[in-house]
Amino acid sequence: MDKKNMQQLIIMMPIILIAGIFCYYKYLLVPLNADVGKINSELETIKKEYRESETRASRLPKLEKEIVILNMDITEIEKKLPPNKDVPSLIRLLSKKMNANSIEWSRLAPGTQNVKDYYIEHSYTIPFKTTYHHLGAFLAEIGQMERIFATRFNKLSNYVDAKTGTTMVQGDLIFLIYTSKG
Repeated sequence: MDKKNMQQLIIMMPIILIAGIFCYYKYLLVPLNADVGKINSELETIKKEYRESETRASRLPKLEKEIVILNMDITEIEKKLPPNKDVPSLIRLLSKKMNANSIEWSRLAPGTQNVKDYYIEHSYTIPFKTTYHHLGAFLAEIGQMERIFATRFNKLSNYVDAKTGTTMVQGDLIFLIYTSKG
């Protein structure tokens, strides 16, 4: 090798070395670092989701207990607010309770249905005659039942019974029955 070739080789070696380092950095290290960065961010996302899943999984037994309690509450509420009005059994129930409390009644007339947000209110009008004591006992008995009922009065008046001399009350008992909306 002559001197000129040697000088060219000495000049070309750093250029080739710099070009090699540049190519190594640009085409090997940069894409590799980008892949490593992407993999690291995916790994952090997976770790975060895993921690959130562990947190949810640790709450699962508590949620299962709450579901059991809520289902028991739903069963209790359905007893108080059934999905159907079951008129025949209600008429039998009212008839028995009114007869047991010495309340004279002649008929049961269905009234309007008022649809509310979560329930339906069915009304029945029952003309009656009884003493205040018997009426109070009947209302107390109805009020202590498991199912939700309400009562209103219309045309309420009192009079003295000519046969017995006792003060009687008469009027229309508006009996409200509530059913769940569905």
